[in-house]
Amino acid sequence: MIKEIITGNLLTKFMALVMAIALWLYAINRHTEDLTEVVRLSVSVPTGITVLEQSAEDIVVHLRGPQNVIETTKGLIKDQKVHAKYVIQESPEGIEDQIKQTVIIGREHLGLPNSVKLISVYPEKVSILLGKLQKKRLKVNLQKKGEPAIGYTIANEFVFPAEVEVEGPLNALKEVVSINTIPVDIGGITVEQNRTFPWRIEIDQKVTVKHGDKSITVPVVCDQDIRMWLQVVEKQETRVIEKLKIKILMPDNYPYVIKLRDEYVNIKIKGSKLLLEKLNPEDILPYVDVTSLKPPGPYKQPIKCHLSKNLEIVDKLPDAHLDIRERENPSESGKQ
Repeated sequence: MIKEIITGNLLTKFMALVMAIALWLYAINRHTEDLTEVVRLSVSVPTGITVLEQSAEDIVVHLRGPQNVIETTKGLIKDQKVHAKYVIQESPEGIEDQIKQTVIIGREHLGLPNSVKLISVYPEKVSILLGKLQKKRLKVNLQKKGEPAIGYTIANEFVFPAEVEVEGPLNALKEVVSINTIPVDIGGITVEQNRTFPWRIEIDQKVTVKHGDKSITVPVVCDQDIRMWLQVVEKQETRVIEKLKIKILMPDNYPYVIKLRDEYVNIKIKGSKLLLEKLNPEDILPYVDVTSLKPPGPYKQPIKCHLSKNLEIVDKLPDAHLDIRERENPSESGKQ
């Protein structure tokens, strides 16, 4: 009896199950919904070709479908799992320099679920300018940002290799002779960094091409990196020390009187900014040595001056004009 209840009317039970599933599917799909979203358009090109210009990088799609599927599609678009992709079939051999194409975006380029209908695309047509790629060696320009620490400067810079091979559009690379590095931050560096070189830096993956009055940035590919050396030194400046009294060097008990036409001299000194700021004028001693002279008589002698290490006199010091005569008073000792 129980067996008959369970196994009986199987066809009727199966039909009831089918109807229940159909009603369930109808219930969840009976409401349709529209969706308008912006999706990214990517253009894939074969090896040896690059996209120089693209009239639109985003397109607006109008979709319609079951409510639950539209909600899922909206999430996929938000997560960038649904986007427009167009594959260029052009061969590099078919391009002498560059070529323009118009592509039409359809459902087959969007990867939509089967139950979602594409109502419209804007723009439907996108213009693509294709360029043939070539390889070329370009000179490397070192780009820096920031300034060394106060009192320091860059005396010399060197990069290796001095040239790199890049791949880019044939038309653009015809006019290009150099490529920049990624900007290197030298802010606050001192001579301590001299011991840490070389630094490794990357090549900027673009070049700048001039067309008339406009400068256009063109992407290129370079898989090399660069080693960089800088020579950081203390900044050299000059300082004029005025009215320094000239000292006379003479033997003890010198039996002559010495008179200077000009008793003071101005001295221009070159050295690091830090040293010049600390320089005390009292530590600078200009002098004239009369030890080897045979008085009496007027003389012209060079003014000399000894400076501390890493400081030097910029301009030649003038000669001193002296009048050396015998003492009128025997008790008078040698003086300036």
